Amino acid sequence: MAVTSPASARPGPARAARRSGPPNRHDHRRPPVREGWAGRAAAVPPHLWFAGRLLTVLTGRQPISCLAGRVRGPAYDRLWELVNARADWRHRARGQAPYVHSCQVARQHDGALEVTAVVSLTHDAFRAIAFRLERGPAAGAAEGAGGGVWRCTAVEAR
Repeated sequence: MAVTSPASARPGPARAARRSGPPNRHDHRRPPVREGWAGRAAAVPPHLWFAGRLLTVLTGRQPISCLAGRVRGPAYDRLWELVNARADWRHRARGQAPYVHSCQVARQHDGALEVTAVVSLTHDAFRAIAFRLERGPAAGAAEGAGGGVWRCTAVEAR
């Protein structure tokens, strides 16, 4: 015979369903998940990830430190110069969400990626970002272990 506690035997108000969104949200759809190989969620390609991050840094939406460890010495110094020299990007993008319009990748013989990205600051202002990505060793791995992290080694913006 099951023993029930008096609290669970009493009828009471039904529990409200838990919501994960804001209190006045009525749209319960979720953004689509890109499905990759074997049904797993696909990761963002490194050239698109870097293009987006460089754009947020150059438009002043994120600090340059968000790329610390992902940008090598001379490229990091150049990025500092570009952030200061491209103040007009911050003013143009104010109030609008800049985005990466298109991205072209050229794979080099040494495995590096040379990327050119066209970015939109407003509906009528487009600019260009060019950068080079090289694959470094994974954290804690030997130099030839493969599967490393992509790092930016050169960057330019016009």
